[in-house]
Amino acid sequence: MKKILLTLIISSLTLMNASKAEDSYVFGGAKLFNYGIKSSDLQVINTSLISLGFSSSLSSTDNSGIGFDLGVGFNVADNFAIEVGYVDYGTLEINTTLTGPSETLKTEINGNGVTGAGVLKFGDAQENFYLKGGMHRWDFEGTVTASLGSSTEPLGTGTDIMIGAGFNMGNWYASYDFYYIDDGDISSLGLGYRKPF
Repeated sequence: MKKILLTLIISSLTLMNASKAEDSYVFGGAKLFNYGIKSSDLQVINTSLISLGFSSSLSSTDNSGIGFDLGVGFNVADNFAIEVGYVDYGTLEINTTLTGPSETLKTEINGNGVTGAGVLKFGDAQENFYLKGGMHRWDFEGTVTASLGSSTEPLGTGTDIMIGAGFNMGNWYASYDFYYIDDGDISSLGLGYRKPF
């Protein structure tokens, strides 16, 4: 991840030198994630735990988490920009109650990534609708906590497509982003602030 962040910084500085100062901006905001976990996904967890010898297993999740993104953008034309950034995907929490023997498990899955995207804008500089498309390099890990302690393990890394849409009004923006990931896609609603520099 350190190499990716270093690449992101170098790319940003290169693009800044290639564009005028007033054509660059920083952005950042909060994101509410939906992890797309279905009942069948929870049943896979329950079946695996029963196979280990537990009498019963019941798992639940609110399927949401709060994260954020931040980055820098470069207007290369009146209606087109390039953005690079960092995203925290929040934390998915799954709670499981087991019997025979009795046990309570808490599973937390969290991750972060680096993004690069092209942004096509429809409207003027102060008020516009936009479409975004690009790639994100993701990295997730999981922590399982039980009565005897906790264990954290890496869950995987990868590079996949991300797409989004949003609306800018002045310096504020609202966004919907969809992140493709190998084993399950996630989406987010966001509210953020962008400032030219």
